[in-house]
Amino acid sequence: MSTTRLVVLGAVKQFQPVHGYFLRRELMTWHVDEWAHIQPGSIYNALRALEVDGYIAESGTEAEGKRPARTTYRITPAGEVELQRMLRENLWNVAAFDTQAIMTVASFMFVLSRQEVIAGLEHRLIKSDAIITQNGFDVQDTLRSETTPKYVREIFDLSTARLTAEKQWLLDLLERLRGGEYTFAGEKVEGAEPAEAAPSS
Repeated sequence: MSTTRLVVLGAVKQFQPVHGYFLRRELMTWHVDEWAHIQPGSIYNALRALEVDGYIAESGTEAEGKRPARTTYRITPAGEVELQRMLRENLWNVAAFDTQAIMTVASFMFVLSRQEVIAGLEHRLIKSDAIITQNGFDVQDTLRSETTPKYVREIFDLSTARLTAEKQWLLDLLERLRGGEYTFAGEKVEGAEPAEAAPSS
């Protein structure tokens, strides 16, 4: 899965109708260049590819002052399905050495229902415990090995430390979500129209 595609598609859904310049400026404030390794130019490339694949479509143009008009985009029904598929893959699968998946979940969890996000995060707690246990056995194997350098254990210790920290974040987030924080798919903000980011299904 391309993290760039997921991030750009999710951002189009969140800010639609939206043009590439706004996405580039906004996503850079999320530091996607650091945690997702997305460079500004690749955002425009992703927009073109998503349009070719039918996941986004031109919505119109937007002009500011004397600047050339910019094409704006909206997510298509096919794009909605693809975004949910990619986000679910990241929600329900835990990587021992990679943080990109959970960062995309944190960025676009509003796409899914509150119930599914809570269930997925609870699953991540269980899976993280399993990986931490596995890391312990990998450390033992490293220390017993006659060929593997002993310092390689630090790779597994770092993974364990990261997952342990992520578990605490998950517990804190779950408490907030169960308490009603944020707006998810199918939910309405009381006294207001549904937000663009969370349309009713």
